[in-house]
Formats: sequence, C-alpha cells, structure tokens
Amino acid sequence: MKNRIYAALVIGLVLAPNVGLAQEPPGDAVRMLVDVRSQVEWLDRNRAGGVWPGFAPGDVPVLYVLPGAGTLLLGWDGELPDGFVAVSGVAGAGWRAEADRGAASTGVSLDGRGTAQVVVHELDIAPLIATSVHEAFHVYQGSVSETGRRFGQGENSFLVTRYPIFDVDNEAGFALEGRLLSAAMSAEAESERVELVQRFVAVREGRHRRLDAELVDFEALAELNEGLAQYAGVRALQLLAAASDAPLRSQLEAEMDESLGDLDRLTESGAQSFRLRFYYSGAAMSLLLDEVAGDEWKTFLLEKNLTLQETLAELSGYRVREAALQVMAYEQFDWWTLASETEVSIEDLRRRLKTRVDSVLSQPGVRVVISAEHIGGYIGLCGIDPQNLLQVDSGVLFHTRWLRPCAGSALQGEFNTPVVHDQNAGTLEAVIGTLGEVTLTIGGVAVSLGG
Repeated sequence: MKNRIYAALVIGLVLAPNVGLAQEPPGDAVRMLVDVRSQVEWLDRNRAGGVWPGFAPGDVPVLYVLPGAGTLLLGWDGELPDGFVAVSGVAGAGWRAEADRGAASTGVSLDGRGTAQVVVHELDIAPLIATSVHEAFHVYQGSVSETGRRFGQGENSFLVTRYPIFDVDNEAGFALEGRLLSAAMSAEAESERVELVQRFVAVREGRHRRLDAELVDFEALAELNEGLAQYAGVRALQLLAAASDAPLRSQLEAEMDESLGDLDRLTESGAQSFRLRFYYSGAAMSLLLDEVAGDEWKTFLLEKNLTLQETLAELSGYRVREAALQVMAYEQFDWWTLASETEVSIEDLRRRLKTRVDSVLSQPGVRVVISAEHIGGYIGLCGIDPQNLLQVDSGVLFHTRWLRPCAGSALQGEFNTPVVHDQNAGTLEAVIGTLGEVTLTIGGVAVSLGG
C-alpha cells in the first residue's frame, strides 16, 4: 500500500482538483473500465481464492481517476457517496466531475470503506486489470492486518532516505539476486530452478548479514507489501489468460512480462525510485513459490509469519542442509545429555543467586522498599552498571554496585549499595546502612527514624 502521510502544508499556492471538466463520463472510458471490472469479477466467480486465499478482488470497489475528465466509481454497493451521480445502465457505478491532480494509484477510504484507486493514463485493458487487482490487494492487506504479523504491516518507507544505493557491494549483491531470480524463472528443469532459488537465498542472506538490520526489515516488508500486491496483479493476469481467447490472451501475457520488470537489471532504475525493485523481486519470488510449492506456500507464509525470502528458503529445501548439519552436531556432542546438564546448571545458578540476594537483604540496617504502586505505577532505570548487574530470575534483577532509578518527578534517586529490582512486583529493595548512618530529610527538614 502506498505511503499515506496525512498533513497540511501551506506553501503559497493551491493545488485544486480539475473541477467540472466532464459533466458526463466519457463513453469509451466507461465501456473499457466496465470491461476491466467484469474481468476482475470473473475471477471471484470462477477462480475464487486463486490469487490469494480469502482475497476477492471483485468485492473491493474501485475509483478510476481520469485526468482531465473526472472520476468513475465501480463496484459500489448501496447509496453512492456524496458528490457522485449514478451512471445510466451500469449498476454500482457513480461519476464525479472531478479528477484530483495529485491522485495516485493506491488504496483509499471512501465513506469509511476500503477502496482501490487507479489513475487511468491509457485505456489499455491488461495493465488496468493488473493495477486494479494490485490496489485491491492492498485494501485486502489492510483489512486483515494484525499486530505482530508481517503480512499487511507495510514497510517504514522513510528508510528510502538512507537506503545505501551508492554502496557497491549491496547494489552488486541485489543485482546478482535479480539475475538469479530471472534465471530461475526461465529454467525449464525443476531441479535447475530449485538450485537457482537456493543460490538466490544464499546470496540474499549473505548480503543481509552486511546490511543494517533496520534496512533488512525494510526490504522484507517492502516485498511483502508491494511485491505481493504486484504478484496479485500478475496472478490475476495468469488466471484470466488461461481462460481467454487469443487476442486478449496475448495482451494479458505481454502485461505479465511488463509487470515483472527487467529482473536482469533490477538496480538500474535510473530516474525511477529504487523502491520499484521490491515490486519486481517480491513478485518474482512469489511466482517461483508457485512453481516449487504450489498454492500451499501462501497459507504457510501466513501461519509461520514469514517473509517471502524465508518462505523460499523453507520450501525450496535450502534449510534441509542446514538442518542436517544441526543434527550432525547434536549427535556428535550428545545434545540431549548437554541439555539435561545445562538444566541442572541453571537451577544451581538460580539457587546460588537467590542465596546471595537473601544474604544482602538480611544484613542489619535500614531496609528501603520502593513500590511502583505508590509512585505512578512504574519504576524506570535512568542509570545502570551493566557489568555489575545479574539476572536472579525471570524479571528479577540484582544491581550489585550502583543504580539510578527514576519515575518522572515522583522518583529521582541513586543507590551506591546493592539493590534488588523485582520487575514483576514493581519494587526496589535495598539495605542502605544502620539507623545511625542514615539521615532522612523531608522538605529539607531532618526526620528521626527512631532507634
């Protein structure tokens, strides 16, 4: 899904939509776009789930923006949104005599409903089908997104500002990946295709080890976001081409090739954004997964919360060698005995640390207990000595030398004695000295602690 940054920017001019340019929709455009819509709806009736399980592109309404003319809405159920008038003879269609100059092909919300938006530059049926399904898939991704699941999450597109496009090793690595994908797509023998896919995974993982983790995540999510949407458009063209007569089939097949870009020159985008490479690499990986794993890979990706690259590694057999090496290591050094011995060692460590903590807290002196419950609900750590911090148990820390806790204005302090921080209970405990050594002041006035 395209980036959506909602902001107001005043720069001294107004970019107004093209208003009132065509009070009636152009007949040739309506006929073409209705035909596009009918092709998309055919997929739902005859190839349900064929693009992606659960995705019905014909269920997503589409805004077709005709620059210089207006905006045609198709596939709308119920009363048309404000500003649209019904189109005679076309059910679920509306026309608005406005075409936003700044419109882009993307997913939008119209009257609270997810809607695909497609800017129509040419009345060419094949690319219009592909783009319509691409943008409808973005709407679908957004509708099923869940916290913690990669599918539908989208990448942090601000990272395009620092992606290393001038790094020779990274760019050459990506270029090699594109050529491997291209070769795998062209391979006639299954064994050759699988071998090339595994080489792609090896090269990709090697390059990613040299790339910032944040940028690795950006690539993976961009391929899941735009790459999968691009694949959805290509897959729709595949399904339609298989059921179409020769004239339309040739157009659909030509657009399939166009939609994959030039995999042999993925890094040579020139004046176009380098982000396009992820459209093509993601779509290519998806089509290769179709070849090596059938439709099952889609459910596998979702259930395992994987990236496209990880799914290829798993289903192409790339991980088989890795797993075999692990089994050999487990057997050579008797993993099962080692795990049992480690469990005993951990329990012994837990006992020794608890004994040490109990010993510190049982020393004579003033025992201070700070509870998050009484200072706003949390205790923050504004300073620690990591070299002298021990984990006593899950969520229990032992600061053996120094700690600076904080909780806004409710708590600002510093300990130069051992402190036990129970994060589960939200408490700090320490013995800070004898009564004779401790002075307590409240509001600058000394207060007796008793004797």
